[in-house]
Amino acid sequence: MAALCDNCKRQGRVWCPHNAALEIRARLAPTLKRDMFGPTPPHVFVGHNFYPNVYWGPLVSSEAASDDPRDMYGMSLEKIIESRAGLVRGMKRDSVKASSRMLEEAQTAVMSIKPVDVEARFSRDPVFSLELDDVAQPVGASAPIEKFKMTDNPSVPKKVDSLTNDSTLANDAIVELLLSGFDVHYLSKLLTAGVLGKQENKKMVPTKWAITATDDMAAKHMMESVRDNREIDVPCVYSNTYLDNHFEILLLPGSWEYEQFESALTSEIEGRKKKRQGMAGMRFEHASWEKWKTNGTLNFSEEHEPYWGRSDYAGRQGGGYYAARFAVVEALYRMRRQARVVVFREIGTDYVVPIGVWEVRENVRHAFESAPQKFSTKDEALAHVASRLAVPLSEYMKKSKVLLQRRLTEF
Repeated sequence: MAALCDNCKRQGRVWCPHNAALEIRARLAPTLKRDMFGPTPPHVFVGHNFYPNVYWGPLVSSEAASDDPRDMYGMSLEKIIESRAGLVRGMKRDSVKASSRMLEEAQTAVMSIKPVDVEARFSRDPVFSLELDDVAQPVGASAPIEKFKMTDNPSVPKKVDSLTNDSTLANDAIVELLLSGFDVHYLSKLLTAGVLGKQENKKMVPTKWAITATDDMAAKHMMESVRDNREIDVPCVYSNTYLDNHFEILLLPGSWEYEQFESALTSEIEGRKKKRQGMAGMRFEHASWEKWKTNGTLNFSEEHEPYWGRSDYAGRQGGGYYAARFAVVEALYRMRRQARVVVFREIGTDYVVPIGVWEVRENVRHAFESAPQKFSTKDEALAHVASRLAVPLSEYMKKSKVLLQRRLTEF
């Protein structure tokens, strides 16, 4: 583990991203050559700047790496950054509707469900510069790319091959593949690479847009069934913590409704954290809240959608909102139930580097893998949630559109 720099020491962090980046750069530098060959997780990264004339390119691995969130879940933040830093981004500027032999080769590679051996040539040695984004996964070195070619046969499922060669709309193709068991991460890669949709409409989609769009389309399809399901019987709470992102998910009896809170906690207060019994991860002490309000900073947001959904973009939370909502809807879909849902996401100070909204999606998914805490009343459920949050529940109640509702059965 990299030694802490002075700034990270002052922040009370357990890991230093600054020194870690220097160590990773030094270790990877000898592997970054103009010509690269080897197995790589099939992926195309498409930027959003200068749209519709964007920088795009395949990701080429300088060492064994996985880009599947289900494989990465459970890794430390340092391990994730190190793994992702090993992916070299080829860069080429084109219209999103461009067509070329290189793009066709990259698109075929993306459809593979297994890593493929590739050859890549860059116009110069790739330069390490860890690119971070709050939606897409981190990317390591980059360089303009001149050549990209697969050297073995990709493993493309028949269903995917069929849907990418007919005139099915992109939304319909995503739904059909989702129902066939393909994960949203894989589907977002297909959307990014521009292989879905009618032939005349096919185009590359910026990676961060494609991730959020896939979460949104998949959730909206499942919501159609969720709204027809029977309501849950009693209040339930699901919990999970990973990478200092703590989630409390409250399900209340009633028709589908969704609300999500995000609070990012930052503070200079020493000794502000402790480990609570039964909780995975470090949480803030409630006792420090009053000091914290004066000396710390709270970034707080709320997003909500009623029974019939929302048409505007959840701009205060962006991709994190859609990733968590998809995971919740996915769980209700499998339960064959509907509920009023309130998600509390508290981001602690040890989450120092954004690694993409896959962390949100997998955090919520893992919450639903454990049995819930069940309660007789909403007040009992809220008392339980309050005991597990860093920010006092009263702060959330001030903004909530769901928690202040009272049903006849609650009187």
